[in-house]
Amino acid sequence: MTPTSVKRWIALLIGVATISAGVLTWRGGQIGSSASFNDRQSVGEQVDLDNAEVDVTIEAARQARQYDRYLAEYAVADGLDNDAEQLRTAGKPELADLAARQADQRRQAAETRANDAGVFGSLTLSDPHSAAPTTPRVFDLQERVHELRVLETTSLGSSGDLQPQKWADKSDRIRVRIRNLTYWVGLLLIAVVTLTAAEVTVSQRLRRSGLVFGVVCIGTAWIGALATGFAT
Repeated sequence: MTPTSVKRWIALLIGVATISAGVLTWRGGQIGSSASFNDRQSVGEQVDLDNAEVDVTIEAARQARQYDRYLAEYAVADGLDNDAEQLRTAGKPELADLAARQADQRRQAAETRANDAGVFGSLTLSDPHSAAPTTPRVFDLQERVHELRVLETTSLGSSGDLQPQKWADKSDRIRVRIRNLTYWVGLLLIAVVTLTAAEVTVSQRLRRSGLVFGVVCIGTAWIGALATGFAT
């Protein structure tokens, strides 16, 4: 290869390396916009989950207070039942019946109020014609919190399957690709500097060595970019 052809090849490779660096930089910026979108999606879904958790906590606390009131009403009803028994023993059946009716009314009112408040589930409906149970129903706070979380997630509609970590992981993978592209752009810039130095040197041996080094750098950069960051 004549010195003139070597210089021509060097000039051509300088152009190739420069254009290649520009292409990889453009690609890095293009996929970087996807990382920004994934970040916004992750933050948005995390905010939705946090808000839903706050709503669940508030609602669970409200229902727990309603259940405490429910128990208090049943305690009053039990007291009225005791009074009714004592009145019957004392030979006062009319007053005993009145106390018993008041106890039933207390229990019925407690059941209606608790059901309307959703203490025993949103699907529990009050039936004014059915008798209230004589003993208070059980309220499991942890189970109720779980049910409320399911309801909150379902209420988000088509976005109910919120996975902020999934979007965050996608964003992290994209940033790894961008970082890899940055490394290969750096290698291409090294090739440009080496080829430029080879072009101006008077030593034919150094010029040919610079040409070979530049080819290796450009080839390595493109192979590495295609394997680790350029493609989807």
